[in-house]
Order: sequence, then structure tokens, then C-alpha cells
Amino acid sequence: MPSVEVESDIDLLAELVGLDDFQCCDANHPRGISFHDPSAPAEFLIVSPCCGDRGLLCRRRAAYLRNVAATIHCMRCDRRWPPERYRFIPLPGAGPL
Repeated sequence: MPSVEVESDIDLLAELVGLDDFQCCDANHPRGISFHDPSAPAEFLIVSPCCGDRGLLCRRRAAYLRNVAATIHCMRCDRRWPPERYRFIPLPGAGPL
């Protein structure tokens, strides 16, 4: 499988669809999520260090995971990693965390 350069793919994807129309992937979590803002659009793409699992996050949730959480759970392989191992990529128009 060819490698994918995520940052350049975001620019391409932004041209094809309005990324600001997407909700945070944690918007419908059954237990509720710390620091999630259900009315906020997704502003960051989070990429796991192991499987490349990706998710779109609102700013408050991304900031919580990056700066407060002890570990982040990969939804694909079920392993936990420290936040510094994940990539938090701002979507077009979003400022840095």
C-alpha cells in the first residue's frame, strides 16, 4: 500500500468537501466526552501512531486530548498511546492548538 502524506491530503480534501461542515467524531459518544463542544465544527485531524486511525475533533476536545489526557485509545487496534505520539493536524482555517 502506498504511503499517504496526510497534510497534503487535507488540502486536497478541503477542496473537494467543506471540512468545516463535519462534526467532531466524538459528537455522538454514548457516555459523553470530556471537553467536547457538540455545537463546534471539527478543526483537527488526529492520527494514531500505530494504525493511522484518524478522527476529526473540535478544538476543545483536541486541546484536552493533547494537553491533559494521559493516554489516547486507538479505535482500530485497541492500544493506548501517550498524546505526544499522536499527530494533531489543524484543518484549513484552524489555528494551532
